[in-house]
Amino acid sequence: MTTTSLISPLMPDVDFGVDPIIDFYERTAALQAEGRRVAPVRFNGGIAWLILKHKDLAEAYSDEEGLPAAPAYERHTVPIEGRTILAMTGEEHRIQRALVSAAFQPAAIRRLVDRTLVPVANGLIDAFADKKEVDIAAAFARVYPFSVISQMLTIPITDEKNVIDWVFMMLRYFWEPQKAMTARAALDAYVKPIIEARRRNPGDDIISRLTVAEVEGHRLSEDQILTFVRVLYPAGAETTFLAISGMMFEVLSNPDILEHLRAKPQDRPAAVEESLRKAGPLAVLPRYTQSAVTIGGVKIPANSWLLYGNGPAGHDSDEYADPESFLLGRDNNRHLAFGKGPHFCIGSHLAREEMRIALSLLLDRLPGLRLIKDDSVRITGTGGILRGAYKLPVTFDEVLAPIEYQTPKREWR
Repeated sequence: MTTTSLISPLMPDVDFGVDPIIDFYERTAALQAEGRRVAPVRFNGGIAWLILKHKDLAEAYSDEEGLPAAPAYERHTVPIEGRTILAMTGEEHRIQRALVSAAFQPAAIRRLVDRTLVPVANGLIDAFADKKEVDIAAAFARVYPFSVISQMLTIPITDEKNVIDWVFMMLRYFWEPQKAMTARAALDAYVKPIIEARRRNPGDDIISRLTVAEVEGHRLSEDQILTFVRVLYPAGAETTFLAISGMMFEVLSNPDILEHLRAKPQDRPAAVEESLRKAGPLAVLPRYTQSAVTIGGVKIPANSWLLYGNGPAGHDSDEYADPESFLLGRDNNRHLAFGKGPHFCIGSHLAREEMRIALSLLLDRLPGLRLIKDDSVRITGTGGILRGAYKLPVTFDEVLAPIEYQTPKREWR
């Protein structure tokens, strides 16, 4: 009987869970070139099966009955964040998702553009006024989505740094579990009085909406609201930070694309989608098999880790012509950066709008924006999971005053 312990990983010199893997896409492209659809690789000291092809991954995402999300999230998320909707199935998942998703629907996000998203981005760019060089990964891309979520929750700006520090420590649960749990306790102690106050006097913020939300007679408990807040920052802010930094790296690394987007703002939404395909922040998503499955003709044992290869799928030449090029005119860009199926990311509309606003305001308000290149400026990450440009030093000619942001005309996905 074949077991995971008897499987030899391909590319055993790297661990796809913990190593930086600068040449991540070169490695996954080599596996695809060998005809691999699913490949065993090292992952957190053990073995995981990496899904490489777009077609196989789309089918896996859609098969919630045969490949439920819950077993993985029960192992890597529930212990620190609580039982989120990602760990739920069936009717429970449907009702809980309905309770929390209203604040992230397209109409709700459109209302946030002028009230929150644009002012926060402009405020960060205003701070560059007396500078000619800045690391926009640290000074803009990282701060922007965290600040947006804080405003959506109506977290006081004076407390934001503490909240962000607690969230980042929670993200280190697998490496420093005790410190992570201490940070979770601090975050809970901070948020509980806010929940109680919003129940008594609800406003228009997300926590208020969660306290009054009702679907088919179901309402959220205090612990369920706490769980949502615990997951909102890492899921909605950390990934968007890397999505923005990865996008700006791609655009600023390609002078022709940069000049095109300056001259033709209507093509900026296409740049966002192409960046999500080519440099999406969640390159692999860990999942877990409860029973033996066959994916791409490969038999995978029960109780095995799967790696949903969002990144490799976006570079699949069977799905995309010239996948290594950044093409604004790409047709049918059906990338899987936000997943697919019943657990499709509820924050996709917010992330897309933040990326569009970031791209537009950085290009329009910073004439001459360009990279200060050095060997450390690249897309990297911890393993293959979260990837982006953690460092992005730029220079520019001046900082222009805020201008009116025009939402590009498009169909919301």
